[in-house]
Amino acid sequence: MKLLLFDIDGILLKNIHSKSVPSVSKILIKKHFGVEIDPKKVYVSGMTDRGALIARLKGAGIKNPENDPRLEVAIKDFVNVTKELIDEHGVEQVEGVEELLKKLQNEKVVLGVLTGNTPDRAKLKLESANLWHYFKVGAFGHNTVVRSELVAIAIKDAKEKTGISFKKKDVFIIGDTIRDIQCAREGGVKVVAVATGKEDLETLKKEKPDFAFRDFNDIDSIIQVLV
Repeated sequence: MKLLLFDIDGILLKNIHSKSVPSVSKILIKKHFGVEIDPKKVYVSGMTDRGALIARLKGAGIKNPENDPRLEVAIKDFVNVTKELIDEHGVEQVEGVEELLKKLQNEKVVLGVLTGNTPDRAKLKLESANLWHYFKVGAFGHNTVVRSELVAIAIKDAKEKTGISFKKKDVFIIGDTIRDIQCAREGGVKVVAVATGKEDLETLKKEKPDFAFRDFNDIDSIIQVLV
């Protein structure tokens, strides 16, 4: 039995990755800190929501934002701003990913999400794209800025929900960023990189993931390495 942990932005969903992520941060920081930011100045792909906000606040000259009480208020507001943007822009699945999820349901695997998103924000996004029901397990980025800490959280959640104690050699992260690869390495699990986000295949391969694919077109090959 394998535990397969999917990233959300860039792997499962397209529109949120390109539109909502920088917009949410910009809106939240303006709303709660009164500061205008340029989201492009700080690279946050693969960060947790908490980590991304802190990084952008520091980039805007806010000192010690991790200790600022306004940070917790802003993090709780993530889902509200995200809902407004989804209502305006919608969400779109990455091509081929739902077909992959459907086929994986017939294999000896447990599907989960490992994401920097807060739990309610992740659920909102995936429900909006009709994907939430595929996943039993979740590890989310509301309590940590260290993405690799989510690996142990996901394994623990899988044990609680399925009764299975997964060994790290049987755990895969499926992600689209360098930080996903680093997260898997630091967490001691395997990683499948798919170039469906901002980073191209050659960039991802330089980080030496266990497996790398350009997209989800070759589903049979992806399933072969995952199961």
